Amino acid sequence: MIFPDEKMAIEGNYHKSPHYGILNLIQDEIIKIKNAMPPHFDSIAQFLAISRPIVEVILMNCGDWMDQIEHKGPGKKPFSHASLMLIHILAKMVNVSYRDIERVLNANPNWLKALKLEKAPSHSRLSTFRTNMGHSFFKHFFYSLTSLLNRLGLIKGQGAIVDSAPILASMNFARSNVQPKLNIERVRAFFTSIDVSPAIKALGNKRKRKYNPEAIIRFFMFEKLGGFISTSQALNLVNSQPEIAEILGFQKGIVPVQATFTYFIKKYGSVPELLGPMVDGVTKFFDTCEATPKDSDIDFFFWTS
Repeated sequence: MIFPDEKMAIEGNYHKSPHYGILNLIQDEIIKIKNAMPPHFDSIAQFLAISRPIVEVILMNCGDWMDQIEHKGPGKKPFSHASLMLIHILAKMVNVSYRDIERVLNANPNWLKALKLEKAPSHSRLSTFRTNMGHSFFKHFFYSLTSLLNRLGLIKGQGAIVDSAPILASMNFARSNVQPKLNIERVRAFFTSIDVSPAIKALGNKRKRKYNPEAIIRFFMFEKLGGFISTSQALNLVNSQPEIAEILGFQKGIVPVQATFTYFIKKYGSVPELLGPMVDGVTKFFDTCEATPKDSDIDFFFWTS
């Protein structure tokens, strides 16, 4: 993905461009935002404010110019698409559902201010936004976002924390009575190859636990990489297939109740924090696995046509 004027910058002819250059414009805007940042903004509010110009550029690059059109005439001004997209990112950051993010946002006025909102949009408004934009748009957006952040020097490398649950149209388990058909041998190969000890060491608590922390970590990896829309959905599938439960490390195929996983997150940190130490191992596995689709890892655990 090459932004306007970036080709000149990459080739060393940046100053010959008739424009200032999109990357420099973003960096200048970020500096302005930082200088005007209210001192009472917490880290999340700061992130939301600083990320806005980046998200605005990515939206335009993906063909969405809605925020650049001046609203005229009667009626309530529509929600900014940049704000809506940032809310989706925020929901993943704070590990809440899209239904709960409305409540969380309204309870944090500084986050609303950073999003340039007086009140959080309803979960139905967020759902409408996702439906209207479509899966391919979101996929294009986040690929473009990663590319731009890399160019801005805000991220490095090719690894990423596993913290997303993309749902392909043919795999909308929530609206279907059809159980996904797991490729058990792929699940076994993955978890046989992945060493979870880095994540266990990061827990920092060596006392004996009632549950198997290695199995808990594996379950979270399975949930996120499997593209499930919720922990309960992943639990239902694992409970229905004892062989998978044993592969994950649950003794005798007995899987803890959902409250155990919720307590684990509250005590030891969010899923991204728990899985952070596993990024290198997971990335290496998929980089060397011939069965992995080039553009996504989501189909790896399931049979595909």
